[in-house]
Amino acid sequence: MLTLYSASTGVMQIPMGFLVDRIGALAVVVTGLVILCSSIIAVGVLGDPSLLPLLLIVAGAANGVFHPANYVIMSKAIAPTRLGRSFAVHTFSGHVGNSLAPVTIIFLAVTFDWRVALTTAGSLGLVVGLAMLLGLGGAGDDEALAPRRKGSDDDAMTASALFKFVLSRPVLKLFLFFVLTSATMSGMQTFSVTTLVTLFDTPLVTASAALTAYLAASSFGILAGGIVADTTRRHDFVAATAFAVTAAIIALAGSVALPAVLLIGLFAIGGLAQGVIRPARDMMVHAIAPKGATGRIFGFVTTGINVGSALTPLALGWLVDNGRAHWVFWLIAFGMVLALGTVLSAGVHVKRTT
Repeated sequence: MLTLYSASTGVMQIPMGFLVDRIGALAVVVTGLVILCSSIIAVGVLGDPSLLPLLLIVAGAANGVFHPANYVIMSKAIAPTRLGRSFAVHTFSGHVGNSLAPVTIIFLAVTFDWRVALTTAGSLGLVVGLAMLLGLGGAGDDEALAPRRKGSDDDAMTASALFKFVLSRPVLKLFLFFVLTSATMSGMQTFSVTTLVTLFDTPLVTASAALTAYLAASSFGILAGGIVADTTRRHDFVAATAFAVTAAIIALAGSVALPAVLLIGLFAIGGLAQGVIRPARDMMVHAIAPKGATGRIFGFVTTGINVGSALTPLALGWLVDNGRAHWVFWLIAFGMVLALGTVLSAGVHVKRTT
């Protein structure tokens, strides 16, 4: 069911990017939020297993609006000197939401039941959608929210030219960069604890603490990365350096048994470095997006997140199940090295200032 949800999101991000560029971000993002939340509420209210696949496909499709719509709003509404911090706060907020969701849903499910948990979460999303309409509905003339005017400069790029641009080397390499970034993060989050316990008999508490340090440091690294992104034009160098540091740490962790304090400390450093990458990554996409096509470009490259997170569990899970856990950290480190080479060879490092 979750695979259907993720696949639907990945498939719909590109067409949603076209829709955002055509009719404006506000209408798309609010409609997507309402459909997503209504689908989740329907799962809780109806409780019919036969309807679950359809409802999750619809919810996943609606979830596909957020990357292209949100990045268009930020790209147009935020001053270039603060754009890196804006991207950072956006991503950090997503991490906070993901962290709070399990605690919130489990609390509601235990206190009441799973139906109440889902309907409550969906209803809160509808409240947010209403707040967005009330707070932003009067900003219809704002360039960040308004539909594209027919005959404007934004129409200059034809469909064929845009298609050729999407298949250009910098865009495809950034797409691959998103795939690798997502794959390595997914691999660490899903398999690092199992791998440490399997390879070195690391106590479960220690392995879990190392992963917690990695994820927590990654969240705060995102905020630090936003500041760095606003103070440098070499976003490729920032991302490559962060990947090199993390790859070395992960390769070491997969090679020898480390003392608990050292393991946790190194994972925290690696997580911090991974967090710094996120705003730099977004700034590189922003730098190459043609005027009027920001939604489409972000919709395309961020599909790499879904691809990476979908493929990683299959590959690394097979290794663990077949007694090859010693390859897990090495493959994650190798993925980081590939990402390093991808971003350096993409030729994107100049921050757009218009």
